[in-house]
Amino acid sequence: MNALPSSFLPRTLSTVFLWVMIIIAYVLRSETAFTLLIAIPALGALWEYFALLRSGGIAHRRGIGMGAAVVLIVLNFWALHAHPGTMETLLIFPYEAGIFVLLTIFLLLWELGRSSTGRPAAESVAFTLFGVIYIPWLFLFMAKLLYMTPRDIHGFTTGQYLALFVIAVTKFTDVGAFLCGSLFGRTPFFPNISPKKTWEGIGGALVLAILAGIGIFYFFGDHLPRFSLGLICALSFLFGVAGIAGDLAESMLKRSLETKDSGHALPGIGGGLDLIDSLLFTLPLSYFILAFLHP
Repeated sequence: MNALPSSFLPRTLSTVFLWVMIIIAYVLRSETAFTLLIAIPALGALWEYFALLRSGGIAHRRGIGMGAAVVLIVLNFWALHAHPGTMETLLIFPYEAGIFVLLTIFLLLWELGRSSTGRPAAESVAFTLFGVIYIPWLFLFMAKLLYMTPRDIHGFTTGQYLALFVIAVTKFTDVGAFLCGSLFGRTPFFPNISPKKTWEGIGGALVLAILAGIGIFYFFGDHLPRFSLGLICALSFLFGVAGIAGDLAESMLKRSLETKDSGHALPGIGGGLDLIDSLLFTLPLSYFILAFLHP
């Protein structure tokens, strides 16, 4: 058995702090708190993404991208707050597509107005648009999960328990990968992308993902769809795989820009993008699967 890395304690403290914030929001059942829990990480991670591009010498338009992200967040919460429900959340997609179309046109016109030519102009449009899609848009599927089910008789949202299921499975996947990889890791999984990830860590991650999914349904089953135990395990396994893929995708991005962490806001974890990278894959996947299984 290997010794735990020095980052274990600060990572644990950061994780506990974040879960305390989530628990407070759930106890208060405050839509304002849920909005902040989604908007702050999304905007912070996007800011870090643009900082990574800057350090890598890649052209981009941070101001335009951040402005588009704010518009996306406001649009989602304004529309979803007024019309919760599975079918209603689907109506947001044409409006989001319209924002991306306008953003693309605006970026192209911006570069045209600056008389930009060559590779920097193409980079600026492509990487700015990609950042807005990759981070705030994918992360906003948490808001869609929040409003996926109708309000209760007191007017409170009920979809936060769907979001809790996905968050718990995803983050315990991260915990399992870190602990099992640190303690028992021997066989590299993707050495060219993330040298510290091992098959032993991946196995532990998926086991903990399934246990987390079972635990959430055991404690909060009254607030969740009546799925069978087998389906819960299958969903947890699938979301665990998606979370690992999301983490590897961000590792590939960081490695291509020759940086270890996206930031240093969270001791032991890194930046906001390091915190939510796995959720960027599991949130949209879970939304569409749950919309199909439980319309």
